[in-house]
Amino acid sequence: MSDDISIQRLRWLTGCFGIAFMLLAARLVYVQSLAPLKPGGGETSARRVLTPAKRGAIVDVHGQLLAHSRFLYNLRADPVVIGTNALEFAQFTAPLLGMTVEELLPLYTPNPVWREQRYRQSVTNELGQIETVYTPGYYTNRAVRVKEWVEPEDWERIRNITRADFNLAAQEEGRAKWRALRDEAPSTLDRLKMLSEGDIESIQAQRERQRNQVRHNQGLRLQRNEIAVNGLVGDKVERRFYPLGGLAAHVLGHTVESDESVSPGLPPQLLGVLGVERRFDFELQGQAGQKLTRSAKGRELSFLRELEADAQDGLNVRLSLDARIQGIVEEALDEGMVRLSAKALTCVVVRPRTGEIVALANRPTFDPNFYQLYPVDHRMNRALTVPSEPGSTFKMVTYAAALSQGMATMDTLIDCEQGIWSPPSGRAVRDVEGHGLGVIPLELAFAKSSNVAAAKLGLNMDFETFTRYMTNFGFLQRSGIMYRSGADWGGEFGGAIPRRNRMNMELHGRISYGYGIYVTPLQTAMAAAAIANDGLLMKPMVVNALEAPDGRLVRRFDPVPVVQSVQPNVAHQLRQAMRRVVVEGTGRAAALEEYEVAGKTGTSHKVDPATKRQSTEKYISTFVGYFPADNPELCILVLADEPMKRGRGGYYGGAACGPIFQQIARRAASRLAVVPQQPLDPLNPAALWGRAMNWDE
Repeated sequence: MSDDISIQRLRWLTGCFGIAFMLLAARLVYVQSLAPLKPGGGETSARRVLTPAKRGAIVDVHGQLLAHSRFLYNLRADPVVIGTNALEFAQFTAPLLGMTVEELLPLYTPNPVWREQRYRQSVTNELGQIETVYTPGYYTNRAVRVKEWVEPEDWERIRNITRADFNLAAQEEGRAKWRALRDEAPSTLDRLKMLSEGDIESIQAQRERQRNQVRHNQGLRLQRNEIAVNGLVGDKVERRFYPLGGLAAHVLGHTVESDESVSPGLPPQLLGVLGVERRFDFELQGQAGQKLTRSAKGRELSFLRELEADAQDGLNVRLSLDARIQGIVEEALDEGMVRLSAKALTCVVVRPRTGEIVALANRPTFDPNFYQLYPVDHRMNRALTVPSEPGSTFKMVTYAAALSQGMATMDTLIDCEQGIWSPPSGRAVRDVEGHGLGVIPLELAFAKSSNVAAAKLGLNMDFETFTRYMTNFGFLQRSGIMYRSGADWGGEFGGAIPRRNRMNMELHGRISYGYGIYVTPLQTAMAAAAIANDGLLMKPMVVNALEAPDGRLVRRFDPVPVVQSVQPNVAHQLRQAMRRVVVEGTGRAAALEEYEVAGKTGTSHKVDPATKRQSTEKYISTFVGYFPADNPELCILVLADEPMKRGRGGYYGGAACGPIFQQIARRAASRLAVVPQQPLDPLNPAALWGRAMNWDE
C-alpha cells in the first residue's frame, strides 16, 4: 500500500515539474522571440542612446595647442514650472549658481499672456473651499537662459543638491502643520463625549482639515519635485576654445553653433567659419557614438543590446605655423600699427623651399573666443582677400620675364631718362622724386626701383608673353590655400587686371611697374619665395598633417611644386639684384647685421573712390625679402595699408615696412637658430646691440 502511495506522489511531482518546465520554455520563447518583435510592446522597450563626439584640435608644427573643444552645460529655467515659487527657488539656487537673488528672480518669474473668460476653471484650495482660477492663454518665457558654459562637475553638483534638498523645507513645513492639526484634535474621551452629545459635525470638520492638509502636503511634494527636476535644466553644448586668444586668428578662423543638432539627444554641432576651421570642417567633425538597448522596469538588459558603437572624436589638424614665430610677427605688427598709424598691416612668413606658411597675421585682428564682439573687417584675412596694386614689388616679374626672353642681362645699360619718359602713346612715366637716374646697368635700375626702366622692359615684350610669366609666378590665379577646390574658394582673391579687355600701351607700361593689376600679399610673398627657391614656385601650404586623437598619423601633406617660374640662372641674377636693393637701394632699412638680406620694396597710390583717381595722401607700402640671401630660410612680406606720412618718404615701402621686416627677421632667426653668415665684430657696438636685444630669447 505504501509503495502505491509513493508511486502516485512521484508521478504527481513529475507532472508538476513537467508543467513548470513547459511554462518556463513558453515564457522564454515569448520573451526572446515574440516580445522583441513587437514595436513598443512587451515588457521590454528599445531605446537608442547617442554619445556626442568632440571636434578635433588644431595644433602648431610643434604640437602647441591652438584650438580645442570641451563639453559644457548651458542652464535654462522654465518659469511656468517654477510658478509662484520663484522667490524661494531664487533664494535656494543663488549660492549654487554664484548669482544674486535680484538677478535670478526676473528669470524665474512667469510672464503670462491672459485671454478671455473661457480660460477660467474652478479648483478646491487646501481648506476645501472652491475658488475660480483664470489660466493664462500662453507664456512668453518657457525657456530662459540662466547661465552659460557651466562645467559638467558643477552642473552635476547643482542638480544633485537641488533635487535632494529643495523640497525638504517645504515638506517639513507641511508635516509641522499636519502635526499641529493632529495635536489640536480632541482625544478619544473627548470624541466619545462629543458623540454622546451628538456633536458629530465638529469631529467631521477636524478630520476634513487633516485630510486637506495631507492632500496639500502631497500636492506640495509633487510640485516641489517637479521644480527640482524640471525647473532648472542643463543643456549639453560643445564650446570651442582658443587658448592663445587672438594668436593666428585669421589662419584658424572660428566656429558657430548650427541651428539644431544633427540628431535629437546630441548638442548643436559646431560649424567652421573661415580659415582652417572651415577648410577642414569635415575632418574636424567627429562621429557620434550610439547604442540600441532594451530595458525592463527601468533596467537595461545588456544581453539584448543590438548595437554599440563608441563616439569617434574628430581628427586633429597639425599646422605648418610656428606659434613662436607667429607671436613674434604679431608683436611686431602691434608696434608697427602704433609707429605708422596705419589703417591695416599684413605679414606673411613662408619657407621658400617647401611653401610652408610659418606665420601669417593681420592688423586689425580679433579673438576667435569672442568673435561676435568684433566688426567683420577685423575678421577678414587681408593676406588672401584684400587685393591692391603691388607697386614696385611687381618689377620682379617684369625683370624675370625680360631676362628669360634674352632681351637683356643685369649688366645691360638702360637709359632711365633722368626720371621721366614719354612712351609712344599714353601718359609719361615718372620715377619717384629724387630717383632721377641716367644711363645705368639694369641691376642698379632694379635696386633704385626705376619705373622708367621697368616700363621700357615691359613694353619690349608682347602682353601675352608678359601674362604667361605673371601666371607662372602665381598671379592672376587662386592658390587654393586653406580652401577646398571647386566653387568653394572661401573669399580668396585670385588677382585681376580690371581693364584687360582694353589693353593699350599705357596700361601695358603701367603694369610693368605694378599699377593697373591687383594682387594679394600672399601672391607677392610666394613670387619672391619662388625667386629665392631657384625659380621654382611652390604651392602655399598651412597644414602639415591630419592626426587621430591618439596622435596616430592619418594623412601627411607634402610640399607641392607648382611650376618652374624661371630658370635657376635667371633666379640667380634676380637674387643678386635683390641683394643690392638692401645694400644700396630702397630697402636699406631692412638690413641685418648677421645675415645678408635680399628683397624688394614697393609703394603704390591708392585709388580715391570718390574721384576714381590716384590719391596723393593714401598709399600701399610693401617690403618683401628673404634671408640668408645665399641659402634662404624664410621669406617675409610686410604690407602697410595707408601708413601715415612721417617725414619725407616715411610712407615708402622701405621706410615704412623695412624696420618691421628687420625686427621679425632678427627675432625669428634667433628662435630658429639660423647660423649667422657674418661674424660679429666685438669692437662694433651697433652689431653687439643688435644681438643684445635677443638675450632674453
